[in-house]
Amino acid sequence: MVLADPIVHTLHRVAERTASYPFRCWGFGEAIAMLGLLAASRASRDDRYRAVVVGAFDRWWDTCGRRLSFADHVTPGVPLLMLARDDPKWMPAALALARLYETFPHERGIPIHRPDLESWASEIWVDCLYTDGAFLALLGRVTDNRAWQDLAAEQTLAYVNVLWDEDAGLFCHGYDAASGRANAIHWGRGNGWALLGLVDLLRFLHADHAARPRLLAVVRRQIHTLAALQDPGGHWHTVLDHRDTNLESSVAAMMAWVLPQAVRSGIVPDAVTAAGDKAFEAAMTAVDDTGGLTGVSEATPAGDLSTYASRSTGVYPWGQGPLLLALADRLAPDGIWEGLP
Repeated sequence: MVLADPIVHTLHRVAERTASYPFRCWGFGEAIAMLGLLAASRASRDDRYRAVVVGAFDRWWDTCGRRLSFADHVTPGVPLLMLARDDPKWMPAALALARLYETFPHERGIPIHRPDLESWASEIWVDCLYTDGAFLALLGRVTDNRAWQDLAAEQTLAYVNVLWDEDAGLFCHGYDAASGRANAIHWGRGNGWALLGLVDLLRFLHADHAARPRLLAVVRRQIHTLAALQDPGGHWHTVLDHRDTNLESSVAAMMAWVLPQAVRSGIVPDAVTAAGDKAFEAAMTAVDDTGGLTGVSEATPAGDLSTYASRSTGVYPWGQGPLLLALADRLAPDGIWEGLP
């Protein structure tokens, strides 16, 4: 297939660069890199990329001694269940992670992920919409236990209730449960995290679940807003509604992956495909000769506008992962989900 040849070539370059990253267990953004490597492995039939993921999980499971702490809340849950699909030895680890989520203390009804750290003891972030819900919903399907699906919906709706800006049609980055205030910044990558997590959650959540109507309404509104804010070149700004902030590549990579999924899932109409195609083209122009997605902003804490406008850029797992997923998806649409219930 002539069209696929350059995509296959780029997929391998990006996967090789991603596989060389010194993963720690775990940080924000590593989960999507792990999922991207698994997608690249399936699409290319190259087991080397999957081996990197297995090796990282082996190191983590051995190091933590099967006893998880609050620091483990960013363990890549969906990739962990992908491994368990092929090797049941990983199910105890997946269940241990889910039980960790059950232990989160609540403030104002919000599950707090790092109560052990004074500086974060009352904070949540939009990234939580990516880490929690889809994993718990998929676990509910894998184990045929709707209680995990209910927990997925409960925690996701709690985050949506305090992070969703109805007037803007976008998510804020952070929320402080002590003060009851969100930071009111519509961070581009943060909205990518939210959308990826919600679309995956809706894929795994049972069709009759009571949370679906609310989540579908939010996702549709968010996609409509994002499409309107897309730059003519296919990118989005670091802060979506502040055009004086830089265009940022990880958002394009995320949208190149998630918008086609949202269309194929029937969440939004076919017209949204055009925005996804433009995002894919924009992301591809930012790939360097070593397979790195350039122009990706560094790890970003919740803050004021200047916090986002001043971030340096480089090549990071949270850019590599969605790009790998987008590339693999163009070779085998939704192939990463094959074999899951």
